Amino acid sequence: MAHPVTASSSALLVSHVELFVTDARAAAEAFTGGYGFQVFATAERTGAAGASRSLALRQGGIVLVVTQALDATHPAAAYTAVHGDGIADIALTTTDARAALAELTARGAASGAGPVEHPGGWVTARVAAGFDDVHHTLVQRPATGAEAHGTPLPLPGFAPVAELAPQEAESPALTVLDHVAVTVRTGELASSTGYYERVFGYEAVYEELMVQGREAMDSKAVRSPAGDLTFTVLAPSPDHQAGHIGDFLARHGSGGVHHLAFATENIVETVARLDKRGIVFLSTPDAYYEALAARLDLSRHSVEELREPGILADEDHAGQLFQIFTRTVHPQRTLFYEIIERIGADTFGGGNVRALYEAVQAEKAEHEGGTGAENAR
Repeated sequence: MAHPVTASSSALLVSHVELFVTDARAAAEAFTGGYGFQVFATAERTGAAGASRSLALRQGGIVLVVTQALDATHPAAAYTAVHGDGIADIALTTTDARAALAELTARGAASGAGPVEHPGGWVTARVAAGFDDVHHTLVQRPATGAEAHGTPLPLPGFAPVAELAPQEAESPALTVLDHVAVTVRTGELASSTGYYERVFGYEAVYEELMVQGREAMDSKAVRSPAGDLTFTVLAPSPDHQAGHIGDFLARHGSGGVHHLAFATENIVETVARLDKRGIVFLSTPDAYYEALAARLDLSRHSVEELREPGILADEDHAGQLFQIFTRTVHPQRTLFYEIIERIGADTFGGGNVRALYEAVQAEKAEHEGGTGAENAR
């Protein structure tokens, strides 16, 4: 059971998601050119943790940081040697990093580092996440001077870019980080989600064992007290074949984040704009749309509007949602992204995780020379 949430833990809000990458400029260009993000701040830092180069990007309320190690000492060097580019930190803002760290460690969080005071009034600390080598940096910003072009700087040491690139009229219009999807090893689902319930006061919002033929996975979603961060955690079922979840664990080398979900207010328009920018999405069998009209009374978008780009639809007790997954371009075929639109849906409908599973299975079958439509159903 989650502990009662006190003021400091409930005030932890998403600051940014940091990716460790082998080439920060190339990674930033993939987000700006493909997804319409803007670089708003940069940093080149040296210290006991090593030397690094970082670029901070934004779109709507989403802030991403891509960090490249410039020497073998920086943690990004070891991370990318094992995983390739990937998500290493989900940073959280707080008004008092010391108090938040003390509370979280008292509730069982594994402390990573800190608190550390930085020039200009910044204070940071670090705690372990609930899955392998991902962390949460706690960020206490100074009262003034911590913004760049109207967006809070993510970390100490960042400086605004001289001139922000103009926002394109036909931008993809991504709004917020809807959820973070994580894979853990068989048997670790309860401990990983329990860590967030016990330490951070998260609430369980969804749970399902999904069986697809001889393969199966357990899933559970937990949400922060503030409601701005949701983890959807997946694990191979011990009684079935591991499927693509097992593939991720093998290729990534451990548990970790396998996708970020970006929200939008009109998924049909957003996906069309992303398609023009070169983003490739997973395909969906025609049989899915042949059954969709009978399965759902769509509150927005027609079946044909969804069919052409391959957008999936689902619903829960509160409303409907629409989603689509990108085809991974990661060398190890791990990290990818999701675009999602919610029309009242508050959690994940019964088909949400199934839709992910079937879409990735179709991509896997196609990659290995099979027929995606046959293997996805």
